[in-house]
Amino acid sequence: MKKYIILGFDMETDIGSYLKTYNGVSQGTATIVEILKKHSISATFLFTGDSAAAHPEIVKLVLNEGFEVGCHSLKHETVGKANFNMPNDSPILEEEIEYRLKLNKERINKLTHVEPVSFRAPRLWQGQGQIGSLEKIGFKVDLSYSVASYEKQILPYHPSKDDWLEKGDMNLLEIPNFAFLDSRHNYGKYFCKNDQWPLLRLLGSKFMYEHMKYVVEKQAESSDIGILLFYLHPWEFIRMPKKYVYDEGTFHFRPELYKNSGSKMKNEFDKFISLSLTEGYTFTSARDFIEIWENR
Repeated sequence: MKKYIILGFDMETDIGSYLKTYNGVSQGTATIVEILKKHSISATFLFTGDSAAAHPEIVKLVLNEGFEVGCHSLKHETVGKANFNMPNDSPILEEEIEYRLKLNKERINKLTHVEPVSFRAPRLWQGQGQIGSLEKIGFKVDLSYSVASYEKQILPYHPSKDDWLEKGDMNLLEIPNFAFLDSRHNYGKYFCKNDQWPLLRLLGSKFMYEHMKYVVEKQAESSDIGILLFYLHPWEFIRMPKKYVYDEGTFHFRPELYKNSGSKMKNEFDKFISLSLTEGYTFTSARDFIEIWENR
């Protein structure tokens, strides 16, 4: 069985929707690029339209170093169905989705002169309108499917235009973000349900590596290709604050959002890549994986 890993970095504001700064994008990206180059591996960087506009030099750094540049919505807004309550965020109207995703794509295209083909929705919140819009404006691959939320698909598939959770005949390739499927363990005690994030940062490379094997074993039951898709953030590679004070109040962040950010994350990420390469995993970009999957 051939085993692949896609590292997807969501290039967004710090701590997702909570801060308005881009310290992770401006200061953490170079660290990520350094580690990727050290191991000579591929990866995909997914920029919001706003982060690309704020730091075009980072977009060009990523592109010039040979990595894929994709999209992550216009302003890190909710472009699908919300899976939990976000007090400072509400889903945009469905009729707005196509226009805003198109603007995101145009901003990236203008900076790179390369048409982006890969997309991931903020917080992995999807919906039928989003899937249809991605197909209509020419995206080739969506990296938004949350196995932790839906558990229906664990391998890439082409969604149905009537129900994106089902297999169909759309051109768009949906790649699920892996989640821990081994019911013998209570992964929810670490953060939320059986999701992968942020366990690399919280529990380390060895934990992540040992516990992801079960997913590949499940995939092997019906496929000769295994694929693990990760979602990570540049802000995890610098120190994040415990709270944020603004005019109307104060956000006190859960420890999971800032714990081990900075040097600890950098070291565990480096070790994780080394472990995975030793065990025969190939790192690829989302764009390159399309051909691998379709020609399997």
